[in-house]
Amino acid sequence: MTRSPPLIACDHCALIQHLPDRPEGSHVVCARCGGRLDAWWHDPHLAAALSLSALVLFVPAILLPMMRMETLGHVHEASIVAGVSQMLAHGEVFIGLVILVFSLLLPPLKLLALLLVSTRLLHPARRARLYAWVELLGRWGMLDVLVVAVLVSFVKLGETVQIRPGSGLFLFTACVLVSLLASVCLHPPSLWEEHT
Repeated sequence: MTRSPPLIACDHCALIQHLPDRPEGSHVVCARCGGRLDAWWHDPHLAAALSLSALVLFVPAILLPMMRMETLGHVHEASIVAGVSQMLAHGEVFIGLVILVFSLLLPPLKLLALLLVSTRLLHPARRARLYAWVELLGRWGMLDVLVVAVLVSFVKLGETVQIRPGSGLFLFTACVLVSLLASVCLHPPSLWEEHT
């Protein structure tokens, strides 16, 4: 059974079309707008490995201290899990729920979805729909970072309070970067292809 030519989406008009074989040094243009089409590198196996790696990094990232705060000689370290529980206990329900949803619930769900999308466990149409949900949720993934940035801007008290990053922050950053690399390794139009 012969494999169909790879699919490619035009960057200008978003038309998904087959990328035919072409001689060395030539290029293909879009059938609708005439824009140049280039092949998109993708590796679903690497995407699966990176998604799994990000899931492994996520667990210690949320359990280890995110920051170390020193106030008048007293040191306090807090992880994301401890911070959320303290915020909810002290009545900061909105901020606590934002961080709970966007830092603790959505990232592992997104990583599991990326893992499913990058494997062939689901039908291509379901993988494509799941990828669309991943892209939609990814736009909201930085909301918790914005909330933390706003909170840190309120805590500028000079020499009274010193805030230093904890090991959890570095692991969380690594988790985010690895999950971004996993997303880059996927080629959305190829999700519609039937692999033989």
